[in-house]
Amino acid sequence: MKVGKLWRVFGWACLAAMACATWDCAGRWQTQGQWAAVFLKLWVYWFSWLAAPVLWVALCVKAAQAVRRQVWGAAGMHMLAVALVSVGLWATLIEPNQIHIRHTTLTGMPAAAGAQPLRLALVADVHWGLFFRDHQVRHLAERLNELDADAVIVAGDWTYEPKRDLEAGFAPFKSLRMPVFGVLGNHDLQWPGPALQAELRQALSQNGVQLIEGRRVAWKGWELVGLDDLGGGKPLPQIRRLWPVRHPWMPQLYPHPPVGKADAVPPVVPPRLVVVHQPDTVSLMPPEAAFLSMAGHTHGGQIWLPGITERVLAAQNRHGWWNGLYATRAGALFVTQGVGTIGLPARWLRPPTIDVISIQP
Repeated sequence: MKVGKLWRVFGWACLAAMACATWDCAGRWQTQGQWAAVFLKLWVYWFSWLAAPVLWVALCVKAAQAVRRQVWGAAGMHMLAVALVSVGLWATLIEPNQIHIRHTTLTGMPAAAGAQPLRLALVADVHWGLFFRDHQVRHLAERLNELDADAVIVAGDWTYEPKRDLEAGFAPFKSLRMPVFGVLGNHDLQWPGPALQAELRQALSQNGVQLIEGRRVAWKGWELVGLDDLGGGKPLPQIRRLWPVRHPWMPQLYPHPPVGKADAVPPVVPPRLVVVHQPDTVSLMPPEAAFLSMAGHTHGGQIWLPGITERVLAAQNRHGWWNGLYATRAGALFVTQGVGTIGLPARWLRPPTIDVISIQP
């Protein structure tokens, strides 16, 4: 095919992407006043599927023609363009659809009667909506079912301008063979995002998901605790209630100690796991509050550009807890890099990941 025809096909593909974005905008929960932004994001999504492959072919043809004519400057420029578009195609079409499994083992679990070794499948930032589609939710559920896990933990951000039928969107979670515990994230709590919290809670409950914000749940000899999102929720009142003993070194959390408890020593607690969305929430918890806390939110950077992504993460996450296992004053913290995307429908060197955490004696 001649290059001129390829460019015409590319133009029609761009228009087709606009038409698809317009169609795709309908029937969604949308943040108030953000229709134009949603449309632009959807256009980028459809452009990556419809127009970007045509652009890649056209640039390859131009590069081959320049090589045949021995116009090396033009050949080099076109080859560079081919390489950049190739990276973009990988980051938008390939990597976001390749779910990786990462294994981590923690030993030295608290010695408590009834506490059992655990194998947890941790995910976060599903962001079902603009970029993470129905078939990807089904694939995620299939991968989770393949794991020999005792439970699935979802550390928030279930949605990203999703379709109206939330129950149908999360129906694949109903097929999971293990219990699912989770919390909501900032995008689920209108920070930012549409006002869908009540409907989302009902839809997740209908699909077998147990949301545990502000609650203690006894399970397999452990205590599961969930906390509200740091931005969209109110985790501090929950922390005061769930850890009521005053710690002199944290007066900002416990300004009014219970009567007769001012000098109390924290009691021996059962093995405890805490689920939060934003990792910085753990910095508000008392010392040695849990054996393990689990979080998401950061996407591990989502698009990893050395020297740039680190600066962005440092600006957004005060304590530098971005990806993997950390030691904190409150106990161990594991931050998963999530499975979905926001902003751009792309991941680069940070593939969607299910973290399998084994807790052993």
